[in-house]
Amino acid sequence: MKKTVNPKEFFSNLNSYPNKQLGQNFIRDLRVIDRIIDVSELSSEDEVLEIGPGLGALTFALADKAKRVVAIEKDRKLADYLSEFFHDQMNLELINQDALKVDYSSFYNGNELKVIANLPYSVSSPLLFKLLEARQYFSTMVLMLQLEVGERISAGPGGKTYGSISVLLQTFMDITSEFRVSPESFWPKPKVDSIVLKLIPLKTPRTKVSDEKLYEKVVRAAFSSRRKMIGNSLQSILSKESAAESLELAGIDKKRRAETLTIEEFGALVDKVSIIEKDF
Repeated sequence: MKKTVNPKEFFSNLNSYPNKQLGQNFIRDLRVIDRIIDVSELSSEDEVLEIGPGLGALTFALADKAKRVVAIEKDRKLADYLSEFFHDQMNLELINQDALKVDYSSFYNGNELKVIANLPYSVSSPLLFKLLEARQYFSTMVLMLQLEVGERISAGPGGKTYGSISVLLQTFMDITSEFRVSPESFWPKPKVDSIVLKLIPLKTPRTKVSDEKLYEKVVRAAFSSRRKMIGNSLQSILSKESAAESLELAGIDKKRRAETLTIEEFGALVDKVSIIEKDF
């Protein structure tokens, strides 16, 4: 049976180092990989999208279980290694591109994909928003993230970690924290713990959203200045009068801060903004 290369040995042989700008930390604990596979509930009929396969430790397990695996790797030298290592793996498609620039719909063959990935820390937030935009193509996402990012995603109203990423992802996804992963499970060791989350796209958003772009715009504006009252924060995109009227019609005190609003209140607010600012 094939055995994936030890990351430390791989880079030592190349007289090279992992790329910090690409957030390269490689899983070396096979028990973590087994738990990710268990959480993913993979079957032989599943099609999988993996982002940042690195040296293929998780890819190897995915290809062994799933019907089809599409793995996107930005780093050319890693992509070249993977192409050689998996040259006879017929159910694996390797894509040497930037996952932030790829059109995910091109991998959709009529069956929703499962996204299973150890997301690069350096671009995890923009990748999450890109995955959110393409959620119609996915049935499930099992993602390993920096603990801080994971806590922000799953945070509820009233806390310091609750922000635009919390509201936007929770509006359209069911999110479950599965398990934490220590730095010892990676090489090189990151400075913080990681967490594995399971995200399932909702058929219907948690609140009324008639215009997703407007919803995102209002939510981001509300959190743009966390210390400001929401009536003031919204003035980055609305006039003072429109902001005040929208909040009043939605039944929200303009002196509250964005971090105290529930998803349902954001839905009501955006609904009133769309009425007042018809050409917004």
